[in-house]
Amino acid sequence: MPYKPLFYKLTLLRISSILFGVILTIQCHLASAQDSQETLSVTQRAITDFRQLSVRILSAYKVQPHYIGSTEKWHLFLKKESRQAVDKEFSSIFGYKISIQGTSIENGWDLKLGVDIDPDNCPEVTHYKEDKTGFSLSADTTLATRCLRR
Repeated sequence: MPYKPLFYKLTLLRISSILFGVILTIQCHLASAQDSQETLSVTQRAITDFRQLSVRILSAYKVQPHYIGSTEKWHLFLKKESRQAVDKEFSSIFGYKISIQGTSIENGWDLKLGVDIDPDNCPEVTHYKEDKTGFSLSADTTLATRCLRR
């Protein structure tokens, strides 16, 4: 009979562990469900995490990323992907970069780092060079202002 109290303690410990795991899982799910990314602050650190592409690969994307500006080394793009889940829309933003070396651009602009950008306000490429060594944006001079204004 001395084993019954030990058995009950172990059973209680197992139930407590299971409940704790369930509560933790629910809390993690709720925390991740509340995170929706609408803008991205473009910093030097963020740029290091951007996926590097070539113009050829960029031109093949079915859903084109939006051009956000150029730095000394990179032409930068962002793409927002949204999904519907449990009556709420969630968004994530992905960054892409193309080396300036050997890549020409028409109607681009310099990007000042540290700016929050909503890629939906930024332009897509309007034309790619036939040899895929460059691209063009619309000649609309207000594009940069609309893209970078917050």
